[in-house]
Amino acid sequence: MRKCLLFSFCFLLIAGFSFGQSKQKTPVKPTESALKKIVSGTGLPFKMINDSLAVIPYEGENIASYNVLIQKVSDLYIVYTNLTEALPGKINDTKFKYLLQKNNDFDIIKIGLESSDNTVYVRADIFKSVTTTALMIRIIKQVANVTNIIAGDLK
Repeated sequence: MRKCLLFSFCFLLIAGFSFGQSKQKTPVKPTESALKKIVSGTGLPFKMINDSLAVIPYEGENIASYNVLIQKVSDLYIVYTNLTEALPGKINDTKFKYLLQKNNDFDIIKIGLESSDNTVYVRADIFKSVTTTALMIRIIKQVANVTNIIAGDLK
């Protein structure tokens, strides 16, 4: 009886060690951010600055090169260009009225002015919940085209 009890105890001890060993962990793939997923689907070249900001280099007829930025803020994607940066020295107080009037010429695109430093932005906002790759491509192109149109007007 003692042999049987000793054998059972050894068997349980060995079984406990074999079940208690940790299994090999597979490396966890980092999840792709929603912004990266939607921007990579556009087929446009881009650079991710962080999980909520992507930069797309663009070229136009009236501007040699400029950046279209996409920023995820809460439940929105904000697609914009910094017009002041894209057109250095061409935007001043005398152009603000013209830029404000241009807001009536474009459907989705807004032209905004940062009051603290007089930086002008061309932007469009899209709700994240309704954003598709096709819509994102359309909005990126519209922001880029309006930037290019305004640059041509300000030559």
